[in-house]
Amino acid sequence: DAKVRLDRRAVEPRGAASTMPHFRVTYQVSAPDEKGARDIVDALCLEQTVELPESLVPPGTWINEHVVGKCESLRRCAKQPQFEGKDERDIRWEAVVRYADDTSGGELPQLLNVIFGNTSIKENVKVEDLELSSTLMGKFLGPRFGTKGLRELLGVPKGPMLMTALKPMGTSVAKLAEMAYAFAKGGIDVIKDDHGLANQRYAPYEERVRACAAAVRRANAETARKCVYAPCLNAPAHLVVQRARFAKAAGAGAVLMIPGITGLDTMRHLAEDPDFGLPIVCHPAILGAMLGGGSQHECRGFSHKVLLGVLPRLAGADSTIFPSFGGRFGFSEQECVDIAKGCTQSLGSMPPIVPTPGGGMTLEKIKKMTQVYTEDVMLLIGGSLIGHSPDLVANARHFLGIAGRTDTYGPLENERHPASSYPTSTAALTVVHHEPEHHESNEEIDKLQKRCVQMEKNVAMLTEMYLKEEKARKELEKKAAAGGHHHHGKDDHHADSGHGHHKPGTTLPPGVAAPATPVDGNYSKVFNRPKDGSWTWERIPQEMYKQDGGSFKGCSRFELLGKRGESTVFHVRYFEVEPGGWTTLEHHRHEHAVIGLRGKGEIQLGPHVYPVHVGDAAYTAPGDTHQLRNHGDEPFGFICVVAADRDRPVEVDPKEFLKSMSLKHALQHGMKESLEAQAKHRASMGGDAEPSACEWKPGMKKKKAEAAKAVESGSACEWVPGKKH
Repeated sequence: DAKVRLDRRAVEPRGAASTMPHFRVTYQVSAPDEKGARDIVDALCLEQTVELPESLVPPGTWINEHVVGKCESLRRCAKQPQFEGKDERDIRWEAVVRYADDTSGGELPQLLNVIFGNTSIKENVKVEDLELSSTLMGKFLGPRFGTKGLRELLGVPKGPMLMTALKPMGTSVAKLAEMAYAFAKGGIDVIKDDHGLANQRYAPYEERVRACAAAVRRANAETARKCVYAPCLNAPAHLVVQRARFAKAAGAGAVLMIPGITGLDTMRHLAEDPDFGLPIVCHPAILGAMLGGGSQHECRGFSHKVLLGVLPRLAGADSTIFPSFGGRFGFSEQECVDIAKGCTQSLGSMPPIVPTPGGGMTLEKIKKMTQVYTEDVMLLIGGSLIGHSPDLVANARHFLGIAGRTDTYGPLENERHPASSYPTSTAALTVVHHEPEHHESNEEIDKLQKRCVQMEKNVAMLTEMYLKEEKARKELEKKAAAGGHHHHGKDDHHADSGHGHHKPGTTLPPGVAAPATPVDGNYSKVFNRPKDGSWTWERIPQEMYKQDGGSFKGCSRFELLGKRGESTVFHVRYFEVEPGGWTTLEHHRHEHAVIGLRGKGEIQLGPHVYPVHVGDAAYTAPGDTHQLRNHGDEPFGFICVVAADRDRPVEVDPKEFLKSMSLKHALQHGMKESLEAQAKHRASMGGDAEPSACEWKPGMKKKKAEAAKAVESGSACEWVPGKKH
């Protein structure tokens, strides 16, 4: 039986297990006496590791000595909680349990599982503290910036840093961008999305991020401050990293993550990504369900210090938001102090992170908050700041003043307000400015300059698109107002508004149009091209093809159907390629269909090239390398229909593709010249293109390489199960 099998395993000498690296968890348990507490802890040691009774893994066996948790100490808590209705049998005990590092596998998800896994489902146990070995600490990189790095990034060498939120949900993109500009103009260091902003129709993610990042950038240009915008990454699992990369490409200076929803390890993954490199702000939504303590001193969940201080820091957050005492959430002053302690206490080589108290705080309570949290804090005020007065810029400056900041005006504004700035001491300059440790080669500098030029063009293109959309929107509103139409809600979009003076059953006069259909939501709808014949669609914004010009040239797109709440399993897009331009040479696992709509072009399908004229249809099968090009003298436009749920395209190097095709096939006229021109353009721009963030699933290049390696080695830890081919 199982007991016999386990008993027969080789037994190592006593004491050998204690020399292996361990981490320790301090638990608080509730029991009427020491025996009851001991029973809970003994059961916990087994439950959190082997999930078997001790009779099946008795002392002396290898598993018992090296895997099962060991209670190092158990004592009655010196300070017992007192609250109304307390059961006299509710006596609190503190137990320190040691676990071998190996039980965690060196991975954060399994570490959390060992710390509290199944025991979290039980009553009368709370995780009070956590102590990791230096070996296990070395598995995690932790915060990329920390308090010191954030101060340097934001240009705030002393005094509390300040944060506010763009809200409420339901606000338009234009209004949110206007708020972001005002807050940055007034000197708020971090302007974050409210955690409820995701990808809703009133403020779609990509549109909102572009607009708000540009607004903060504009304010910084006027003040010379270093304020940053932090969009919220509350997204489906396969889109979190892509939206983060989009945010960086669009000019965001940080991101807001909700690990209670998207996972602590997702935050760790992004923090450790060397290509991302932006500060991460941790939001506590949902984590409250995992907290113990509170007004009833509940013996369950995690302590405030561990859940909102230590774990976010371990997972790479640079700032952790939590409800401050005196707000609407009921945290005590001591619980908030404990969170701050988790942010700043020694944790291996990881830097301290910034405690960020908020949660219904008012401007009147700032003085008390600065006294409790000291200077290394980021104060978060949202609704109170918005409601203080209609002038958000003045509100922000008032916030700075009562927080004790002396930089009421930015450096470029100090010509008019010379007394309002930080003293320019040598120490302050040392904190903010750093000499580069190495010099790039002329070739690298040239590439960087070219990429900067391209990014500036992209920003200009985005700005132009945004202004066109705003102009079109205002013209439609003006027409609607002139015609006596009113705006429709979601429940009356089929109503015969605008013709209310006509009786039901009568025939409308010629030229009286039906009311406009909704743009967003799963409703029947029509989007018309303007009467001037231009290849645009009313109420549909033109978008960039991708975020970087390295793999394509002269492309733009309109997302016509599928991305605005429709229940279609496909997306309908219109792409346009300028004369001499091309789309990315790529392949992917999904298929798509292309129909020529304007001008003429050609499509590369594997080794062959085919013409595409108006009305021609082309199908790209899964896995086929493809590209569309325009060698004509007028724009080439086409409809592309693609699956809504699809994988991310994998870019193909045109130089390598040409080399491969030349070895196997005779090349059609012009193909060699086209691919060579693309290779030259791609090299000048510095590499791969950044994709759109809202629809593609995570890239597979690295995963495929890891999968192939894992198949060869027989390991199953890093790849998705599948057959060897």
